Amino acid sequence: MTSFAVARNVLRRIFRDIRTLALIAILPLFFVLLYGNSFSGSYTDLRILVVNEDNGLASVRTSEVGRITLTVDLAAAFVEALDRELFNVVVVEDAEQALASVGNGTWAALVFPRSFSNAVVNEAVRASGERKVAFEERTVTLLPSDPVDGPKTTLALDDSNPLIAGATLAGLENAFARVLETQQSSITVHGLLDIRPLYDGAIKTLDFTAPGIIGFAMTLITIMLTAMAVVRERTGGTLTRILIAPVSAWQVTLGYTLAFSLIAIFQAAELFLATIWIFDVRFVGDPGIAALVIILFAVGLQGIATLISTLSKNETQAMQFVLFLLIPSIMLSGVFQPLEAMPSAVRPLANAIPLTYANSALRKIMLTGEGFGALHLELSVLGAIALVTLLLSVLSMRRQAYTA
Repeated sequence: MTSFAVARNVLRRIFRDIRTLALIAILPLFFVLLYGNSFSGSYTDLRILVVNEDNGLASVRTSEVGRITLTVDLAAAFVEALDRELFNVVVVEDAEQALASVGNGTWAALVFPRSFSNAVVNEAVRASGERKVAFEERTVTLLPSDPVDGPKTTLALDDSNPLIAGATLAGLENAFARVLETQQSSITVHGLLDIRPLYDGAIKTLDFTAPGIIGFAMTLITIMLTAMAVVRERTGGTLTRILIAPVSAWQVTLGYTLAFSLIAIFQAAELFLATIWIFDVRFVGDPGIAALVIILFAVGLQGIATLISTLSKNETQAMQFVLFLLIPSIMLSGVFQPLEAMPSAVRPLANAIPLTYANSALRKIMLTGEGFGALHLELSVLGAIALVTLLLSVLSMRRQAYTA
């Protein structure tokens, strides 16, 4: 009976605290909703450039009238077969410019050679043997031609994101398969394509996820450590004694930020070294730029943690608020599921998460070696978050000083 009495008292205290009760009720539902929305989407609007130099003609041998020329226009049929929900298809004329655009906001570029239709039809006849077609109001029998080495269709592919690269290839293969069905042949897509991965397959799935995992580990450890420490010092009276001393609120805030930021930077360095040395994770960029990203990210996390500690009456509430931040961070920041595969309804929420920008910046630095020119958005957002949260933390400390 004593145990039941203890349990009753614990539940009574929880039910009296509306904030804790709300967090207990809402947090599981919040988790499920985020999970369902973040992992239920499909890739959309992947930008792909197409250069169609195909003349749409196929020269084939027949048993009745010798060599004839058929109008088939297979490259145009392929472009028409592309999934417009998956791809944002842009038809351009300059092949060199299209190929050079891959990796700069363009996921793939397809260049159809002038003889594409001719190559497909003749390869289909060679693969399937003789077949009959209608030509000038009569039926003729197509004969296999000798193989002719000619230019293949060039596919330049940005494989910096293995998941998107796989989805792009699958979408292209589906479109090719629909076109090849019209030729009544089992020829394969890869026999017609000259695939040129931008990074030659050097980026593995582990390389792609490592920057996000490092950022999430920083978020988890830094926010939890800072929020719990500040709440503990406030409830224990240490923070009150500091605030009534002749020390300004901004000096106290800066002191906390400096201390916990140094801890976060040390942990980030430890994570980087472990992933690179133990798991051989790819890192081809400038370590100095990566350090700048980590510093801005760490300062922003300190500010967020300080604000969480202000809203929390005790360590339990602080932990629950931390979970409200951590769950969206791991699910919506693109650590495992790329933003391009998330439903459009949740993407604005992903854009409000600091880890989204830290993850994006670290991937560009570690995987592709990008410099400041490609990181202006990420650095600007992380800098703004650090500045705003630091100012709000000062105001929060000042308010606690007045009430101390």
